Amino acid sequence: MGMPIKDLDFVFEGDAPSLAARLAEEMDGRLVVHPTFGTASVLIEDATVDVVTARRVTYPSPGALPQVTPSGIDDDLARRDFTINAMALPLVQVHPQVLDPHAGIDDLQDGVVRILHPRSFVDDPTRLMRAARYEQRFGLRIEEDTLREVQQAVADNCLSTVSGDRLRHELERMFEEEHPELALGRSVGLGILSVIHPSLTDAKTIERFGALAQESSGEPSTGQRSGGASLLSNLAALTYTLTVGDAEGVISRLNMPSDWARVVRDAVELRQLEPGLADPSLLDSQLVEMVEDYAEDSLIAVAKMTESSMAAERLGRYLEELRHLSPVLDGRDLMALGVQEGPVMGRILKELKNAKLDGRVSDADDERRLALEFLVQGEQIDIE
Repeated sequence: MGMPIKDLDFVFEGDAPSLAARLAEEMDGRLVVHPTFGTASVLIEDATVDVVTARRVTYPSPGALPQVTPSGIDDDLARRDFTINAMALPLVQVHPQVLDPHAGIDDLQDGVVRILHPRSFVDDPTRLMRAARYEQRFGLRIEEDTLREVQQAVADNCLSTVSGDRLRHELERMFEEEHPELALGRSVGLGILSVIHPSLTDAKTIERFGALAQESSGEPSTGQRSGGASLLSNLAALTYTLTVGDAEGVISRLNMPSDWARVVRDAVELRQLEPGLADPSLLDSQLVEMVEDYAEDSLIAVAKMTESSMAAERLGRYLEELRHLSPVLDGRDLMALGVQEGPVMGRILKELKNAKLDGRVSDADDERRLALEFLVQGEQIDIE
């Protein structure tokens, strides 16, 4: 399909983790074993090799994790999500023929995403999100019967049976796409995201989200990059327009870890600060005090998502310049001027930083003069 191969997947009719251990030893890779499913991964530099035991799966209840028993390649291919993922190439034959019992090659040539059986989305509703992701990544279309099953699964609220951790993992994989806004937009259109939480339905947010996905404002601090934005910046952008109550609902539904929850809450709070950020009289020192405690990923997202050009400009300048500014003088310099360690020193350092941010000092001599003024007029320094 003209795309680079980032990982290799092997199915082994036998003990896959043992085979993976030998592979890791011979290729000096790092082994990660998932014993519950009889699978293992070998991490070799920038590549990942997945080795799985051929298996049959059954679902004890809709949306539950499958029960796994070792089996042969036919059963293994039959458990797959879509026909285009249900093909294999034998490696022990001199002239191997593709194993394609579900006509995946035909569907690939026709450009369609098709499930293997009508209960596919009932067994594993996270396939709804994968259908949107594969369709948009590869420029395919969801096949008509499959699309009807998608619509029925959404109407039946099938995703309600899936744990927050699994939903969050699928959302994370969307964020890691080259163009996450495409898969997210399709998921909104199909009603998939609204089933996760009713507030995730804003098509306009997804449209503006595309701008964030293409470039970053400053260096992303965490997560994988998606066309320049970090995973957590993408999350902040998606949830930027939510109310406080809806944000807490999404955090709870997806069982978010603390770093995810923080960027969501910070993005929502920052949106409420936009009128102040756009105030023409706002000093740089006031800007820094206003935003310095918020997560970097949230600041990056809001700078791209806001409709206020002034707020966007100021957040961008904070990220690129202002947050890195500090006085020339430090605590030792102030001690040399007679300042004792304690609250007064902390207050003077803060005042020096504010003066530098606002352009009231330009060098070390200016800072010394200002520090001495504070010492002479100590009663003007509020240290409480």
